[in-house]
Formats: sequence, structure tokens, C-alpha cells
Amino acid sequence: MRKSLRLATLASATVFLVAACGASSTPTAAPTTAPATAAPATAAPATAAPVTPEPVATVNPDSLLGKVIASGKLRVATDPNYAPFSFLDVATGKYVGFDNATAEEMAKRLGAVAGKEITVQWETPNWDLITAGSWGGRWDISVGSMSVTVARAKVVDFVDPYFYDFGVVAVPKDSPVQTVAELAGKEFCVGAATTYEQWLNGTLEIIDASGQPVPTRPVPAGVKVTTLPTDNECIQAIAAGRKYDALAANENSLANAIKEGQPIRILDNSVTFTISVSAALDKSGPPTADMLAVLNKIMADMHGDGTMTRISMEHLGKDVSKKP
Repeated sequence: MRKSLRLATLASATVFLVAACGASSTPTAAPTTAPATAAPATAAPATAAPVTPEPVATVNPDSLLGKVIASGKLRVATDPNYAPFSFLDVATGKYVGFDNATAEEMAKRLGAVAGKEITVQWETPNWDLITAGSWGGRWDISVGSMSVTVARAKVVDFVDPYFYDFGVVAVPKDSPVQTVAELAGKEFCVGAATTYEQWLNGTLEIIDASGQPVPTRPVPAGVKVTTLPTDNECIQAIAAGRKYDALAANENSLANAIKEGQPIRILDNSVTFTISVSAALDKSGPPTADMLAVLNKIMADMHGDGTMTRISMEHLGKDVSKKP
């Protein structure tokens, strides 16, 4: 007879631990993430004291939540080349970054609710496979800076947003271009299957967390689009001498690249759209309703107790957890 899994009751406001005991990570493609670095003293409010979960309720063992609890691990899709959000630190062999730290905290709190340790197992599929859905059970969740769009919402279920960002346009540092309008007919480099590629191709439909449409900037006429596997590879290609006229990506990634000395600059007044960014679950996989309810409560707590502010300040140097 199949044993029922147990989970703390979601109805009570005290069901989740606001600060849980640390959870280790179980690697596949690479070793586990580094221990969390202590937050700057002014980065965020102090975390509230833990509370004791209430009596447990039965969880469907065939649901995504049931399977994760049974296995004791959360398989997270990540990117080893998307600094500062997620990347493999070659010096330590560990995955680090804003997205990775967020995923680890989510797993710790999920473990506190489940009454057992939930470890993180990193998976590194290509971005186009993640956004296409139909994961075939190869990973459980994407915590990888996925913007909420109409097309993606058809194939994945979005957790409530963990941060917000802007799309912007950058050019090589020595480019004479000063405005987005001057890029008509020019060649852009973008990450494959990104919102930036969709914006340039005229297929982007962004929605916010409530499902309302978000306006986007008009695209310069006649642009040519070249895709590489990630946004960061476009930056690296320009640094290596590739002659792209411009690239479109998120503001934080480009700002981080500039800080690290990459030969690009962000055009003034070049915001293309505002994005809500969320963790995602595969609609075609095991039922996600229970997992969504749990993760939405965890995410609300992480925003409410200052954890998302702390992680943002630590990895990005500013707080992107608040809706602009």
C-alpha cells in the first residue's frame, strides 16, 4: 500500500518557518553551491524567529510536491554562465549568484515545512528547453530569471515573482550610436528564446503577476537578429572582437558586465520593457497546484521578512525585489 506523504497545513499563517535550518545541495552537473555569505549589516531587516509547524495534512504522492518530498531533493534548472544571477564559480566548483541563492533558500524553507531536509540538485539544460515546457521530469523547477510572458504561461506555471527587471539596449563601447532609433537596420545579438529576441522579432507579449499586459518599446525598423545560447555569450562575443552593432538584455546583467570591464555601454533612455521574474513549474509534468501554493507562501515570506532584499543586495548591490 502506498504511504501518504505529509506536509504542514497551508491554511494557517504559522505553517511555514520564516527562517529554516540550512540544507545541503546534491550535485549532478557540478558540485553544490557555496554556503551563503553573511548579508551586509544594512542590506535587510532581521529575519523573524522560527515558528513550529502545525499538524500535518495529506499530500498527493503523485503530485510534484509529493515527489519532491519523497525524494528529499529539489532539482533546479540553472545556468552556469549567467552572472550575476547564476554561474559556476570555477575557483570553488560551486554554483553561485542571485538565482541560485534564491533557489537554495526556497529549498530550505520547503524542507522546514515538509519536516525533512530538501537538498538542491542543479541541472543545466539549455534555456530554450526550459522555456518550451514539456520537461519530461528531467528537473522540477526553474529558478533562472524567467520573465513572465503570455507564451510561457501556456506551458509553465509561474510562482509569484521574486524580482523585477528592465530590458535595455547596449552597444560596443566604441560605437558612435547614442540612441535606440539609430539602430534601424543594424544587427543585434541576443540570447536564444529570450524576451529580448521576441521583442526584436515582434512576438513578445509580457504580462505582470496579475495577468495584465505590459507595454513594450517599439523596435527599430529592419533590424537583423543573431542569437547565441545566452545573453552573456553575446557580451563575451563582443569582447572577443565580434562586430555586432548592439545587444538587448536585462539591465542588471549588462551593468554587471560593464563593472567587470566588458567593452560595452548601455544607451541612455533605452528601456525596452519592465519584467516580472518568477520561478516556473512544468504544466505537462506531475500536478503542480500543491507546490504552487507552498512556494507562493514561501515567496511571500521571503519578501515579507527581508530575505529577498538581503539576497538582492548581496548579489546585485541593489534591491530589485520591489515592483517598480
